[in-house]
Amino acid sequence: MGRRFYRMVAPLVRLFIPRLKVVWETPFDGEPCVFVCNHERAVGPLEMALNFPLRENSYIWIFADPLSRETTPAYVRQDHWWNENGRLAPLWNAVVPPVVSLILPPILRSVPYVPVYHDGRAATTMKESLRLLQAGKNLVIFPEIPTAFGAHDTEKINEGWLMIMPMYARRAGKPLQIRPVHLDLQTKQMVIRPPFTMDGALPLKEQTPELTRKVLHGIFDPA
Repeated sequence: MGRRFYRMVAPLVRLFIPRLKVVWETPFDGEPCVFVCNHERAVGPLEMALNFPLRENSYIWIFADPLSRETTPAYVRQDHWWNENGRLAPLWNAVVPPVVSLILPPILRSVPYVPVYHDGRAATTMKESLRLLQAGKNLVIFPEIPTAFGAHDTEKINEGWLMIMPMYARRAGKPLQIRPVHLDLQTKQMVIRPPFTMDGALPLKEQTPELTRKVLHGIFDPA
């Protein structure tokens, strides 16, 4: 049902979202890759799920909470979907979460995805991600840290996903490519940056600041 639902609804959703021009700064070489994107509110996930050229072969990391009807309301309330200081905030807080819990989970489950857990099941996320990469698939990750309605941290990202780089290198015997993706509504472009990898001779911890800098530059810098 999931994939059938996606194929039925996707053409309709495309009519209502901006169609961004895809710009590859260097050609894609076919190697398994992690595409790391800015969120641009809901536009980023929609574009990567519906208009990204490699979408059929790319699995999006999605928080496990909005995949379930039971856990979606709490997720919506804490994820800055509206201005919490606004006059209508109490109304949105009461009405939006239960409505979204009926609509969002089946939509999210219809696209290729990897559930992201923040509890004892976190190892499951990495295990499934490695399996997909070794099978020649790609991952799509949104590492931004939301700070308020429509705002995010531009100096830090979630870094836990970086652990997949040395794990993949050990299993596959080659480095994992990371490609930042800058989604820009003003220029109506999806700019896919050149890939970079980690240095296999150094511990991940020593490289994390530089890897983070490359990601931040790639997903936020319009140049």
